[in-house]
Amino acid sequence: MTNIQFYLIETDNTSEQFNYALQLALQHLARGKHLHIHTASARDTAQMQQLFVDKLSHGSDRLSIDHSGELANERDVLLNLSTEVPHFFSSFDSTLEVICTGSSAKDTGRERYRYYKSRGYPLIHCDVPAQLAL
Repeated sequence: MTNIQFYLIETDNTSEQFNYALQLALQHLARGKHLHIHTASARDTAQMQQLFVDKLSHGSDRLSIDHSGELANERDVLLNLSTEVPHFFSSFDSTLEVICTGSSAKDTGRERYRYYKSRGYPLIHCDVPAQLAL
């Protein structure tokens, strides 16, 4: 069963959300995991790809970033940056949700939390101080 981890960032700034998502992604790639980042739009996909340009010297073959639901063959970790539960989340070992608590995204994050909880998925909740998301 897929493990679900919620990371709540004390901010309403989307760039801080993306920067923290970058940190999480790099940690999982350093551990040899295959990672898929699901974004809400083509613009968000391009923004995440740009963040990786200078940061990723190796491991890019284990990373995919997309908003349309296209998936790589290897599926260890899903990092969800969209406002919906991706229909394919259960095909991953872990799903990471990064949510800004100072915005309307908090409400959609709560909806996703209830969705996962009502279906019995194991949930982990982590509060992230804003200074760690820079």
